[in-house]
Amino acid sequence: MDIFPVRRQVEWTILESGFIEITLDKKLSKIEERVARIVGAPMFVRRPMDEMNSALWLLMDGTRNVREIIEEMDAQFDETISPVDERVSNSIAMFVEIGLVSLTAMKDDYDWDIGPSVI
Repeated sequence: MDIFPVRRQVEWTILESGFIEITLDKKLSKIEERVARIVGAPMFVRRPMDEMNSALWLLMDGTRNVREIIEEMDAQFDETISPVDERVSNSIAMFVEIGLVSLTAMKDDYDWDIGPSVI
């Protein structure tokens, strides 16, 4: 059975460097939220990705299965990403665990916007 990773609908952008930056809401308690408002602290955090995770992020568009993504990452990064199967699988699992990626059983099986945020 094929598994197709697809980005969830989250705020993200492509930086000038070509790397991806994801913007996530902070998970604050009510007290922390009040303090943040008083001191003017942001209610979100920006997380830039490295080169490999940025490439992986762009490949997880619901059109490629895990095997195809692994092959593409291997072609792009060669020995740098060795062992490619393990590293890509672990990265996809991490994205799923933190709620940034969903896994579907069918190609293009999603109904949300996966594109970058308009700034």
